[in-house]
Amino acid sequence: MRTFLEALPSGSFLFLSHGTSDQHPEWEGKIEAAYEKGEIPLRLRTRSEIEPFFEGLELVAPGLVSATGWYQEEPAPAPERSGFYVGVARVP
Repeated sequence: MRTFLEALPSGSFLFLSHGTSDQHPEWEGKIEAAYEKGEIPLRLRTRSEIEPFFEGLELVAPGLVSATGWYQEEPAPAPERSGFYVGVARVP
């Protein structure tokens, strides 16, 4: 990720969505196992494991949030559990 970010010019934006089981503990291990059967590598990460991807960048509001919590216009979507974290950040 650092190599990718270093290649981006100042003012560029990084949009990242990443799978997680934080809000779905019942998924723990099941999603990875299903992908493994298809020989597709997959790793769900916790919020604290995703946060370092944004180090040194300027997060755009509302920051790193669940997918249903990232919106810019009203009305806000109905709150619900999500299997993804989403963030947008500007390269300084």
